[in-house]
Amino acid sequence: MDQFGQSSYLYIQAIHIIGVVVWFAGLFYIGRLFVYHKEASRRPEQERKILEEQFTIMERRLWYAITWPGLCITMVFGTLMLLYIGLPPWIHTKLGLVVLLVGYHLYCGRLRKQLEEGTCHWNGRLLRMFNEVPALLLVAIVFVVVLKDLLSWTVLLIILVLLAISILVTIRWYTRYRKSVAL
Repeated sequence: MDQFGQSSYLYIQAIHIIGVVVWFAGLFYIGRLFVYHKEASRRPEQERKILEEQFTIMERRLWYAITWPGLCITMVFGTLMLLYIGLPPWIHTKLGLVVLLVGYHLYCGRLRKQLEEGTCHWNGRLLRMFNEVPALLLVAIVFVVVLKDLLSWTVLLIILVLLAISILVTIRWYTRYRKSVAL
């Protein structure tokens, strides 16, 4: 790759990383909003209605102004990067993880609609756990991208399992804490 190609690639990579940050920010926040939205259903009628309307507005704005544009920027500039680097062996793993992340993104869109329509049957705890999926995918993607072909699958699996366990323990602790404070 000549100097022009190298500098072009770096600009494309920078914009790709910005898109990733925006996309993940949207995914992390939309998950939290889902939890708050669902928990609002336990409030008295008048308060519940106000909160649910506000969460619906916030979710819609976040979804269309931040999360979708972040995904689009990530995909466009990620594809341009592939034109420069081709398909080294490690990229297949990264792309597989990105496909899972896109699936998560699309399912969030479905949950957002269900919450808006009042047809979401998930409880707050399940939504809390669901909200941690992008964190696990982010960790996996970063390890794949940084270590590339040097990645030890065993080490990555151990890291992801320990992270998942710590997330579940934290959710359980927080649930108990909230119940003790509510008493």
